[in-house]
Amino acid sequence: MTAHPTSSVPSRADSFDVERIRTIRLVAESAENAWFVGDDELAVAWTGAGTITANGLVSARPDVTAAEFEALRARLGADRDFRIAQVGATPTEDQTRWAADRGLEKTAALPTMSTSLADEVTAPPATRTVRPADRSHVDGIQRCMAISFGLGENVASTAPFANESLLARPEVSAFVVTDEDGQVVSTGMSVQTSPTIVGLYAIGTLPEHQRQGHGAAVTWALMHAAREQGAEVAYLQASDEGAPVYERLGFETVATRTYLF
Repeated sequence: MTAHPTSSVPSRADSFDVERIRTIRLVAESAENAWFVGDDELAVAWTGAGTITANGLVSARPDVTAAEFEALRARLGADRDFRIAQVGATPTEDQTRWAADRGLEKTAALPTMSTSLADEVTAPPATRTVRPADRSHVDGIQRCMAISFGLGENVASTAPFANESLLARPEVSAFVVTDEDGQVVSTGMSVQTSPTIVGLYAIGTLPEHQRQGHGAAVTWALMHAAREQGAEVAYLQASDEGAPVYERLGFETVATRTYLF
């Protein structure tokens, strides 16, 4: 098993932010034309993903000041900038003013959910086999992610969470569900950047294959694999549609993170 650094942040919710930052770093290191600047507690990155959660500024400390944001921005150089910032549950007045000055007037609050892996959850019923992904699935994973997240098929070829470089990393696991023609219809990935904490990412199912239990089956497979590799707790960020699925697998909301964009 890969040796992972241990988070120095004491709060469990903040620890998940640290792991999320480490994951974004891995994605940026593996995606073409991507970049990452910062550290485990405050960083800014461009991964090429079409979602607000994988680009921009990410903080593991809710009280980061505008001055710290600007100091990090100054390290980017003239050809790099960001239009998204993830802060704590509620932006501080300082953060809100800074965002307004930069034209970041929209907000989105996403729950961070977590569950213990100490006791394995019973596998949910599945109508199709869930299997580990390999390089033959890369194109299908890209397409599945792009469509299920509403990014359009034109984004599929650059979906940063699904390239051979990232899938080959020892910290990363991926599973797929395929149809009778071998096409990927549901997928998900996990990234374990510390010995005991695993993050679940990019769990998506094509619209015409939703509500058939594929997402739950993929999520369980990721949890099972992580437990076998020594992880003790799993976390993820949930959409409104996905939250009930994760709750049935034992996940509970432990924090909220607000995105300014």
